[in-house]
Amino acid sequence: MRFDRAVWSSMPGVEAAGYWMACVVDRARRFCSALDAAGVPYAVCGGLSVMAWVASRDESLVRTTKDVDVLMRRADLARAAAALTPHGFTLTEVSGVHMFLDGPEGTPATAVHIILAGEPTRPHDPSPVPELGAGHRDEHAPWVRVEVERLLHMKLLAMRPHDIAHIADLMRVGLVDPLSRDRVPETLRSRFDRALEQYVQHYRDSPH
Repeated sequence: MRFDRAVWSSMPGVEAAGYWMACVVDRARRFCSALDAAGVPYAVCGGLSVMAWVASRDESLVRTTKDVDVLMRRADLARAAAALTPHGFTLTEVSGVHMFLDGPEGTPATAVHIILAGEPTRPHDPSPVPELGAGHRDEHAPWVRVEVERLLHMKLLAMRPHDIAHIADLMRVGLVDPLSRDRVPETLRSRFDRALEQYVQHYRDSPH
Protein backbone atom coordinates (compact mmCIF):
# COMPACT_ATOMS: atom_id res chain seq x y z
CA MET A 1 0.00 0.00 0.00
CA ARG A 2 1.83 3.08 -1.23
CA PHE A 3 0.90 6.43 0.26
CA ASP A 4 -1.72 8.21 -1.84
CA ARG A 5 -2.04 11.92 -1.10
CA ALA A 6 -5.56 12.04 -2.53
CA VAL A 7 -6.67 9.33 -0.10
CA TRP A 8 -4.88 11.05 2.77
CA SER A 9 -6.45 14.42 1.91
CA SER A 10 -9.96 12.92 1.83
CA MET A 11 -9.79 11.77 5.46
CA PRO A 12 -10.41 13.65 8.73
CA GLY A 13 -7.23 14.46 10.65
CA VAL A 14 -7.18 11.51 13.05
CA GLU A 15 -8.12 9.00 10.35
CA ALA A 16 -5.51 10.51 8.02
CA ALA A 17 -2.85 10.01 10.70
CA GLY A 18 -3.89 6.36 10.98
CA TYR A 19 -3.67 5.95 7.22
CA TRP A 20 -0.16 7.46 7.20
CA MET A 21 0.95 5.04 9.91
CA ALA A 22 -0.52 2.08 8.03
CA CYS A 23 1.46 3.13 4.95
CA VAL A 24 4.65 3.39 7.02
CA VAL A 25 4.23 -0.15 8.36
CA ASP A 26 3.38 -1.54 4.93
CA ARG A 27 6.39 0.25 3.39
CA ALA A 28 8.70 -1.32 5.94
CA ARG A 29 7.16 -4.75 5.35
CA ARG A 30 7.59 -4.57 1.56
CA PHE A 31 11.12 -3.18 1.82
CA CYS A 32 12.37 -5.72 4.36
CA SER A 33 10.69 -8.67 2.67
CA ALA A 34 12.65 -7.91 -0.50
CA LEU A 35 15.91 -7.69 1.45
CA ASP A 36 15.15 -10.93 3.32
CA ALA A 37 14.47 -12.74 0.05
CA ALA A 38 17.77 -11.51 -1.40
CA GLY A 39 19.78 -12.25 1.73
CA VAL A 40 20.86 -8.63 2.19
CA PRO A 41 21.67 -7.86 5.85
CA TYR A 42 19.85 -4.96 7.48
CA ALA A 43 18.10 -3.95 10.69
CA VAL A 44 15.16 -1.59 11.12
CA CYS A 45 16.08 1.20 13.53
CA GLY A 46 14.46 4.48 14.52
CA GLY A 47 10.88 4.80 15.69
CA LEU A 48 9.65 1.52 14.21
CA SER A 49 12.28 -0.35 16.18
CA VAL A 50 11.32 1.49 19.35
CA MET A 51 7.66 0.62 18.72
CA ALA A 52 8.40 -3.10 18.48
CA TRP A 53 10.66 -3.15 21.53
CA VAL A 54 8.14 -1.24 23.65
CA ALA A 55 5.29 -3.45 22.41
CA SER A 56 7.25 -6.49 23.56
CA ARG A 57 6.82 -5.23 27.14
CA ASP A 58 3.73 -2.99 27.22
CA GLU A 59 1.55 -2.29 24.18
CA SER A 60 -0.18 0.62 25.96
CA LEU A 61 3.04 2.66 25.88
CA VAL A 62 3.73 2.35 22.14
CA ARG A 63 4.35 5.67 20.39
CA THR A 64 3.78 5.97 16.63
CA THR A 65 6.38 7.16 14.13
CA LYS A 66 6.33 8.95 10.79
CA ASP A 67 8.92 7.14 8.68
CA VAL A 68 11.11 4.08 8.11
CA ASP A 69 14.78 4.06 9.07
CA VAL A 70 17.03 1.10 8.23
CA LEU A 71 20.59 0.41 9.35
CA MET A 72 22.70 -1.04 6.54
CA ARG A 73 26.33 -1.33 5.48
CA ARG A 74 27.49 0.94 2.66
CA ALA A 75 28.98 -2.14 0.95
CA ASP A 76 25.50 -3.69 0.71
CA LEU A 77 23.73 -0.73 -0.90
CA ALA A 78 24.22 -1.94 -4.47
CA ARG A 79 22.87 -5.42 -3.65
CA ALA A 80 19.96 -3.82 -1.84
CA ALA A 81 19.17 -1.60 -4.82
CA ALA A 82 19.17 -4.60 -7.16
CA ALA A 83 16.81 -6.48 -4.85
CA LEU A 84 14.48 -3.54 -4.31
CA THR A 85 14.20 -2.09 -7.83
CA PRO A 86 11.72 -4.78 -8.99
CA HIS A 87 9.53 -3.79 -6.02
CA GLY A 88 9.42 -0.14 -7.02
CA PHE A 89 12.06 1.26 -4.65
CA THR A 90 14.68 3.59 -6.15
CA LEU A 91 17.97 4.41 -4.44
CA THR A 92 18.83 8.10 -4.35
CA GLU A 93 20.67 10.60 -2.18
CA VAL A 94 19.14 13.80 -0.80
CA SER A 95 21.20 16.27 1.23
CA GLY A 96 23.79 13.58 1.89
CA VAL A 97 21.23 11.01 3.07
CA HIS A 98 20.83 7.73 1.19
CA MET A 99 17.20 6.73 0.79
CA PHE A 100 14.93 4.53 -1.27
CA LEU A 101 12.01 6.36 -2.85
CA ASP A 102 8.83 4.29 -2.76
CA GLY A 103 7.27 4.22 -6.22
CA PRO A 104 7.25 6.77 -9.05
CA GLU A 105 5.44 9.33 -6.89
CA GLY A 106 7.71 8.74 -3.91
CA THR A 107 9.14 11.69 -1.99
CA PRO A 108 11.81 11.97 0.72
CA ALA A 109 9.02 12.12 3.31
CA THR A 110 7.71 8.73 2.18
CA ALA A 111 11.10 7.16 1.50
CA VAL A 112 13.00 4.52 3.45
CA HIS A 113 15.95 6.34 4.98
CA ILE A 114 19.26 4.48 5.23
CA ILE A 115 21.59 4.87 8.19
CA LEU A 116 25.08 3.71 7.23
CA ALA A 117 26.55 1.36 9.84
CA GLY A 118 29.91 2.27 11.32
CA GLU A 119 29.92 5.78 9.85
CA PRO A 120 29.23 9.19 11.42
CA THR A 121 25.97 10.77 10.33
CA ARG A 122 27.25 14.31 10.99
CA PRO A 123 30.81 15.67 11.17
CA HIS A 124 30.43 16.81 14.78
CA ASP A 125 28.93 13.57 16.15
CA PRO A 126 30.88 12.25 19.17
CA SER A 127 30.97 8.70 17.76
CA PRO A 128 30.00 6.86 14.57
CA VAL A 129 26.79 4.93 14.16
CA PRO A 130 27.18 1.41 15.60
CA GLU A 131 28.08 -1.47 13.33
CA LEU A 132 25.33 -3.71 12.01
CA GLY A 133 24.86 -6.62 14.39
CA ALA A 134 22.93 -9.86 14.13
CA GLY A 135 19.69 -8.01 14.79
CA HIS A 136 16.56 -9.30 16.50
CA ARG A 137 13.39 -10.82 15.09
CA ASP A 138 10.29 -11.91 16.98
CA GLU A 139 6.51 -11.84 16.77
CA HIS A 140 6.31 -8.10 17.49
CA ALA A 141 7.47 -7.07 13.99
CA PRO A 142 7.79 -8.86 10.63
CA TRP A 143 11.36 -7.66 10.08
CA VAL A 144 14.78 -7.67 11.70
CA ARG A 145 15.30 -4.78 14.12
CA VAL A 146 18.37 -3.43 15.89
CA GLU A 147 19.26 -4.69 19.34
CA VAL A 148 18.37 -2.41 22.27
CA GLU A 149 21.96 -1.33 22.98
CA ARG A 150 22.55 -0.31 19.35
CA LEU A 151 19.19 1.45 19.29
CA LEU A 152 20.07 3.38 22.46
CA HIS A 153 23.44 4.34 20.95
CA MET A 154 21.72 5.70 17.83
CA LYS A 155 19.11 7.62 19.81
CA LEU A 156 21.84 9.23 21.91
CA LEU A 157 23.66 10.27 18.74
CA ALA A 158 20.53 11.93 17.31
CA MET A 159 19.34 13.39 20.64
CA ARG A 160 16.38 15.31 19.18
CA PRO A 161 13.32 15.81 21.42
CA HIS A 162 11.58 12.75 20.01
CA ASP A 163 14.75 10.66 20.43
CA ILE A 164 14.83 11.60 24.12
CA ALA A 165 11.16 10.60 24.33
CA HIS A 166 11.99 7.26 22.70
CA ILE A 167 14.73 6.64 25.26
CA ALA A 168 12.22 7.41 27.99
CA ASP A 169 9.83 4.87 26.44
CA LEU A 170 12.55 2.21 26.57
CA MET A 171 13.20 3.14 30.20
CA ARG A 172 9.52 2.97 31.10
CA VAL A 173 9.32 -0.66 30.01
CA GLY A 174 12.62 -1.63 31.64
CA LEU A 175 14.67 -2.21 28.49
CA VAL A 176 17.02 0.64 29.40
CA ASP A 177 17.98 1.51 32.98
CA PRO A 178 20.71 3.50 34.78
CA LEU A 179 23.13 0.57 34.40
CA SER A 180 22.82 0.90 30.60
CA ARG A 181 25.06 3.96 30.92
CA ASP A 182 28.10 1.70 31.29
CA ARG A 183 27.36 0.03 27.95
CA VAL A 184 27.29 3.16 25.78
CA PRO A 185 30.44 4.88 24.48
CA GLU A 186 32.02 7.19 27.03
CA THR A 187 31.52 10.13 24.67
CA LEU A 188 27.74 9.60 24.89
CA ARG A 189 27.39 9.23 28.66
CA SER A 190 26.66 12.88 29.33
CA ARG A 191 23.81 12.60 26.82
CA PHE A 192 22.58 9.48 28.59
CA ASP A 193 22.56 11.46 31.85
CA ARG A 194 20.42 14.17 30.22
CA ALA A 195 17.97 11.60 28.87
CA LEU A 196 17.75 9.88 32.26
CA GLU A 197 17.12 13.22 33.96
CA GLN A 198 14.28 13.93 31.52
CA TYR A 199 12.80 10.49 32.15
CA VAL A 200 12.88 10.94 35.94
CA GLN A 201 11.37 14.41 35.69
CA HIS A 202 8.54 13.61 33.30
CA TYR A 203 7.81 9.89 33.22
CA ARG A 204 9.04 7.86 36.18
CA ASP A 205 5.91 8.37 38.32
CA SER A 206 3.51 9.05 35.46
CA PRO A 207 0.42 6.80 35.30
CA HIS A 208 0.11 7.30 31.51
